[in-house]
Amino acid sequence: MTKRASSLVRDRLSPIWLFGAAAFLLAALGTWWLVYISQAINAQREMMQTILEREAEVHALRMHAETAKPGPVRDDPHLEVVEMPGRVSPMAHRVGDGFAVTGIAQLPGVMVVQPTETAERSADERYARKRKMVLGEGSLLTGLLVTVVAMLWRLVRTESLFRREMQDFLGRVTHEMKTPLAGIKAVLQTIHSGRMPPDQLKELTAMALREAEREEHLIQNLLLAQRMRMPDQRLARDRVDVSQLLSRFVQRRQATAPPDGVHGHVADGLASFGDSTAIWTILENLADNAEKYGAKRIDVRGTVENGVVHVRLQDDGIGFAPELAEKLFQPFVRAQGATSQASGTGLGLSLSRALAERMGGKLTAKSDGDGQGSTFSLRLPSAPDGQRT
Repeated sequence: MTKRASSLVRDRLSPIWLFGAAAFLLAALGTWWLVYISQAINAQREMMQTILEREAEVHALRMHAETAKPGPVRDDPHLEVVEMPGRVSPMAHRVGDGFAVTGIAQLPGVMVVQPTETAERSADERYARKRKMVLGEGSLLTGLLVTVVAMLWRLVRTESLFRREMQDFLGRVTHEMKTPLAGIKAVLQTIHSGRMPPDQLKELTAMALREAEREEHLIQNLLLAQRMRMPDQRLARDRVDVSQLLSRFVQRRQATAPPDGVHGHVADGLASFGDSTAIWTILENLADNAEKYGAKRIDVRGTVENGVVHVRLQDDGIGFAPELAEKLFQPFVRAQGATSQASGTGLGLSLSRALAERMGGKLTAKSDGDGQGSTFSLRLPSAPDGQRT
């Protein structure tokens, strides 16, 4: 087994061993508690019976058989004198000599001292109540232990998954940041050395600008993702001219995309309340996502329907299975296709949906299947003319 494989196995087994040890300790604690309390109640019951029996024995020794009469013992309401034959308790003792009479055939006329039926029943009822209390508390404790174990297992799995995702994410972010820098550095080194052919200067500097914009967009995504995690952070709520923003976005993408790569169909007068930077970031993420997954053409459409601004980006990329539409918006999840070698951090779509929801909108994805392209729809509340926040 290689060192990397051994480390991976150890990292995955460690949480399992930790959970197993914790579950075993919790189960042992619950079992010990139940056994300990049950034994304590049994010992208390035996002690109470022993006390009653010793009291009966003492009173039996003090009495004389000739003068004893059936009925309650005068100075102890828990005891009574009974003449055989009759109800004889297992704790009965013969009057005069204090001998126990358990298991001895009943002899007519023999007097015994024993606990009253009420005293024995009261002791049994008290014991039964304590048993029920223990069972109830034991059930509650068991339920709490099961809940703790379930929460612990979920925490261990979440922590393990998060750690693996973060390791993968950091690796992808590092790669994504190094790649544009490498391209920019190569162009600058070529210019600095004086080996740049004049006829290629414009093309290579444009490529360097695209790489710089790619780097800037990645950093902006990371900063926005960090802002979204802060509960006190708020997006701006201004009146945004969506028609103008979409037109500017299409023009910028057309300047850097291949011919016929981006087409815009934007209605006039579209406006919404929100954050223009957030809307722009969503559009950039959707367009970059389409290009990464094989899109050669992106159609950007903007309309208003029933008081809602609809922005749709439709591409001819690899698409995805319809049942995966919601999973695409989970952090660190990327679409996988047979012909896809796309890179990326897996953060763009998750961030875009969070930004849309912060502005009171919604972002959804749709595809008819692999190879059928994708359509991403951004819906924002419309802001009629003259309306202000």
